[in-house]
Formats: sequence, C-alpha cells, structure tokens
Amino acid sequence: MIREAKIEDAKAIVALNIKEWINTYKNIFPDDFLNNLKITDESIEKCQKKIKEYIVYEINNNIVGFLRYGKNKKNYSEDYAEIYALYVDKNYQRKHIGSDLVKYAFNKLKDNYKYVLISTLKENSANEFYQKIGGKFVGESEFLLDGKAYLENVYEFKLDKKTD
Repeated sequence: MIREAKIEDAKAIVALNIKEWINTYKNIFPDDFLNNLKITDESIEKCQKKIKEYIVYEINNNIVGFLRYGKNKKNYSEDYAEIYALYVDKNYQRKHIGSDLVKYAFNKLKDNYKYVLISTLKENSANEFYQKIGGKFVGESEFLLDGKAYLENVYEFKLDKKTD
C-alpha cells in the first residue's frame, strides 16, 4: 500500500535508505563511507523535517520502499519537479513497487508541474529502470560526496494531466 509518510516513519525511512545505499553503491562509493553510515537522531530529525516530501510503500506494516519529491533543485524552470530519492528494499525489487511509487508521485505533481527530473549515478543499475518507465535522457549532473564528484544521468518525464 502506498501512502503519505508520517513523522513516525522517519526512522524506518532512514534505515531503509542506509541499507539500500550500502546495497546500491558498493563498489561505487568508498567502503569507508558506506561502512560508517548509521541511523542517528540527527538523520531521523532531518527526515522528519521533510516528511511531507515522502511517500512510502508499506507491506505488512513494514516500509519496503520510499520516494522523496518536490520542486526541482537543478535550476530548471518552475515547470519542473524532481524526484530526489527512490529506494526499494532489495528483497522487494522487481515487483513494480518502484514504478508504483513513481506513478503515485507523478499524480501528485501533475497539477503543478509539466515535467519531473530524476537523476541517478551513471554506474547505478537504476538507469535501466528509469529508461524502461519512460525517462528521456536529457544530460548529466554532478553529485558531490566527501569532496569527490560523481557523474549522474538526468532523466526527464513529461507529466500527463490525464494520468491515473
């Protein structure tokens, strides 16, 4: 079931985020960085402050996926929203959870935006997913982590006012 995130979901969102960063970015980001990712009061509070930007996918009262979205942060026009994060528990991938979360977010965004941007690291297998669900490659951007720049592919999605 997809629903809007609540304050009390923050710890589960942070835990899933860390788990999937470790799974997704192993051999991309330095091991030292990934091995030091921890759930902290600060990370939970940061998530809580932005909780209105999150939707979650819940199965049996467990959050197995989440998506965070809002106004674009890439200096595109006001017509563009952005999906900042999309993570699905490795054990639940390839079950349409990611595409269902994207569809839900697109429906929330379609009345205020014409397009959505999604960026992902060039080495991330999610590139195939974003292309498969209709993303059009529109360029590259840089993601900075610990002073090192990583290249991302940027995908654009045109929002259809009639999406259901």
